[in-house]
Amino acid sequence: MDARVRPARASDKAPLMSFIKDVWGGHDYIPQVWDEWLRDPRGMMFVVEVGGVPVGMNRMQFLEDGSAWFEGVRVHPDYRGRGLASLLGENSMRIARERGVGVFRLTSGSTNKVAHRQIARIRFDEVSRFSVYEPGSPGVAREARRAGVDELEKVSADMTSSKEYRLGTGVFWDNYTAASLTPKVMRKLVEEGAVWTRGGAVGVTRLGAGGSWEQVCFIGGPPADAVPLASFLVGREKTAKERWVFVPQGSPIIKGLRENGFRRNFAMVLFERRVANG
Repeated sequence: MDARVRPARASDKAPLMSFIKDVWGGHDYIPQVWDEWLRDPRGMMFVVEVGGVPVGMNRMQFLEDGSAWFEGVRVHPDYRGRGLASLLGENSMRIARERGVGVFRLTSGSTNKVAHRQIARIRFDEVSRFSVYEPGSPGVAREARRAGVDELEKVSADMTSSKEYRLGTGVFWDNYTAASLTPKVMRKLVEEGAVWTRGGAVGVTRLGAGGSWEQVCFIGGPPADAVPLASFLVGREKTAKERWVFVPQGSPIIKGLRENGFRRNFAMVLFERRVANG
């Protein structure tokens, strides 16, 4: 099979969207983000050709913790099972390694066994599972406050000592990408006003463009503090149409969320591969 991987071009959009438009019953997000991804300097997008015809794609994004995030893998139905997804993944890892990156991550839906098998073929390991919860109604405002830079040491200690930090392998979710909560990243989040506390609990938040969605990217600590903190954080933006709380599976916080009307929307598996550089 005459297959090769190359950087994506604007002219690839039409042939790729001709089949991507039917993924997930016509609800695939790729058509909406293609143009943005193509011009985004933080990432790279690739296309795999067979006989000169674009039949697949993926994207790699360089995150603030120094890792590379893989997403958007799509292969034409007629060409699946031929190793093209693996070819795209190996190409991305080679380029990332050339830039000194040694940590690669990606996620997949918990029920997508076909994708899990393909991910295993490029030697990624499952490192954690997350459930995403939505409130039954907008959160009730309770006592919580933003962490200040002068509290960075204590807040970081509370976070890294939490069960959720260990279960979730120390990452926070920014939309659907997961980055490590390194000291540098943590300081940046505190400076941005994205870190909140209540008692011994710590939460990290993100708001979508125009307040269209709210996301609790990390929540950890004693459930008695963490559950009301999560409820508060998903109720700040009254215009938000979607509200999510990312919680690693096995966390005792989940029981409290359910008792307070939260319901699970979906679950994701986080995969990781680490390679030595140099």
